[in-house]
Amino acid sequence: MVIVEQQQDQNGVQVLACSERFQRDGKLSERLQTTLDIEQLLALYGKEVRDSLAIDSLTFAADELVFAVFGYVEQKPQHNAAIYADGEYLGQLVYSKHSGFSAADKKQLNTFHQQLIFPLRNAMRFARVRRQAMHDHMTGVGNRLLMSEQLTRAAETKRRNNLSYMLMLLDLDGFKTVNDTAGHAKGDRILQRFAEVIKRALRAYDGVYRYGGDEFVLLLQDADKHSAQHVYDRIQNGVAGDALLTEYNIGCSAGAVELNPTQDENTLLARADNALYEAKQSGKGRLCFAI
Repeated sequence: MVIVEQQQDQNGVQVLACSERFQRDGKLSERLQTTLDIEQLLALYGKEVRDSLAIDSLTFAADELVFAVFGYVEQKPQHNAAIYADGEYLGQLVYSKHSGFSAADKKQLNTFHQQLIFPLRNAMRFARVRRQAMHDHMTGVGNRLLMSEQLTRAAETKRRNNLSYMLMLLDLDGFKTVNDTAGHAKGDRILQRFAEVIKRALRAYDGVYRYGGDEFVLLLQDADKHSAQHVYDRIQNGVAGDALLTEYNIGCSAGAVELNPTQDENTLLARADNALYEAKQSGKGRLCFAI
């Protein structure tokens, strides 16, 4: 049994659907069931909506993401739809259209929503599971699997748009002493705190990944040696201002290398590691760049 209803208010509509099994005839529904990639799913959905109703823009907003499917939401008449499946809030679709939304437009959108709801729920659940699989369970930052994926994307972006990236390998100074004297539980807390310091020092589009042990990798977008040094200095200031890290005399050293799309991941990391070794050997608490 399927229940699909809409609750109107002055800001838009709430689309609620409940079912154990939901199947709707139509080519759109069939296409939406061919992917669990949320961006690809919304792109398929967005193309159908734009072609059918001449929508100017569509944005999907959920707790964990805001995704501009196409166009830009400007000062145009808007129609909002909050999507629910079996009582689970999925997110909100925000449409804009220069000529406004007629009753027929809203009726057609309701039909589209019915076909989108359950494929969207499946894609969002898959995305959450995938995110958990690609993040370090202790610190919450990306793991090596996610790092590899993002490095591949960054190399493609650099080739296509000539956008510069810096890869930085960070290693804690004084961490082994903490594990030996205060125990691994305290060591884990220090790793968590250090990850928090790193995240505060980065921009929203930079990446941080736990490489292993007390080593972390940063992927800095649109960055050069000068901006990489600024990031490292912010991390150093964060470490120096953290009571737990200073209590245990924790510092960090780093090695950095400019992303070169002709070099593979292992080569880039080896170059960063050589620069990190130089930083360690020259007194620690500093950033060195690969030659």
